[in-house]
Amino acid sequence: MEQIRSWLIYTLRCFMGIATLVLTVVTTLQVIARYIFSNPIAWGQDIIRLSFIYLVFLGAALCVDKVEHLNIDVCLEMLSDQYRKVISLGIDVVLIIFYLFLLIYGYDFTVAGMNQLAPYLPIPMSIYYAAVPLSALFMAYFQFAHIVRTVKKGGDE
Repeated sequence: MEQIRSWLIYTLRCFMGIATLVLTVVTTLQVIARYIFSNPIAWGQDIIRLSFIYLVFLGAALCVDKVEHLNIDVCLEMLSDQYRKVISLGIDVVLIIFYLFLLIYGYDFTVAGMNQLAPYLPIPMSIYYAAVPLSALFMAYFQFAHIVRTVKKGGDE
C-alpha cells in the first residue's frame, strides 16, 4: 500500500507541476496578447480554467495525504488521548463517506457534461468536471491509507 501511495503522490505532483507550468505560460501569453497586442487569445481562457481546476483539486488530494486539510484541533486537544483517537478515527470514516459521495455524484455530473462543450475549445466540459470524482477517488484512498497507518501505529499519527 505504501508503494502505491508513494507512486500516487509522485504522479500527482508531476501533474500539478505540469498544470502550474501551463497555467503560468498561458496566463503570461494571455496578458501579453491582451495588453500589448490588444488581441486576446480566445482559447487561453479554457486552458487556464482547466489547469487551475486540476491544480486545485489534485492539490486538495495531496493535502488529505499530508493531513493538512482544514480541521479544528482545539476541540480534539481538550480530550484525553483515548477519546481523541476514537473521534479522529470517526472523523476519518465520515470523510471517506463524504469522498465517496463526491465520487459518485461527481461521476454523474461528469457524464452529464459529455454533450456540453467548452466555450472556445471543442472539448467536452466533462473533462473539467472529471476533476471532482478523480480527486475524490484520490482523497478516499489517502484517507483510507491514513486510517491504516494510524491503526498500525496505535493512533500516534
